[in-house]
Amino acid sequence: MSNSRFDAAGWLFWTVVFVLCAGPCMYAAWQIIDPKANRLYPIGTGFVVAAILAGFISWAVNAALQWREKRQRIERRKKARKRK
Repeated sequence: MSNSRFDAAGWLFWTVVFVLCAGPCMYAAWQIIDPKANRLYPIGTGFVVAAILAGFISWAVNAALQWREKRQRIERRKKARKRK
């Protein structure tokens, strides 16, 4: 049985979230930006918004993982103190 734990969501997680968010963000940008504008504007805007959204989601996941690790560390300390 593997004893691997996820202690942080790294760049791979950010990339996956970015790819998943890129399409909907570009679609939303395409709906908001004037149709007469250059095609690069909605594409670029969609990529920037997707990158920011992926960063926010990665930050939230990392915060949750760190909070969980902190709670587990506190529980291990409590158990170690009870054994003494």
